[in-house]
Amino acid sequence: MRALENKKHILVLDKDNRILSVVDDLMHLGNFEVHITYDPNAVYDRAKSLKPDLVILDYLLLNNECQEICRDFKEDADLHGVPIIVVTTYKSKKILAEAYKCEALFVKPLDISLFASRMDYLIAS
Repeated sequence: MRALENKKHILVLDKDNRILSVVDDLMHLGNFEVHITYDPNAVYDRAKSLKPDLVILDYLLLNNECQEICRDFKEDADLHGVPIIVVTTYKSKKILAEAYKCEALFVKPLDISLFASRMDYLIAS
């Protein structure tokens, strides 16, 4: 049971199965418990109950949902410290990481070792 206690919880929002390969890689990277939600409207409530160590969002959500989710997390007293990584396929969106108030923005295809080291850093901070 001790191994489960040490696991870090990662919440992934993947609306249209765009980052399932990332999730699959996460399962093999370390001592993580990965929780997936496919509903952008449920991610905030899920995070409130789960209290994840890290959140990974698919950039390609409708009507600026990704930006709104990041803002909601950063404005919430309980969730503002949870690091957020946004994964996108659009290289031009790289410059918007600050606008999203996320801790990291990765462009696919991912360098999984760089992604893993950034995850470890964010979870440890």
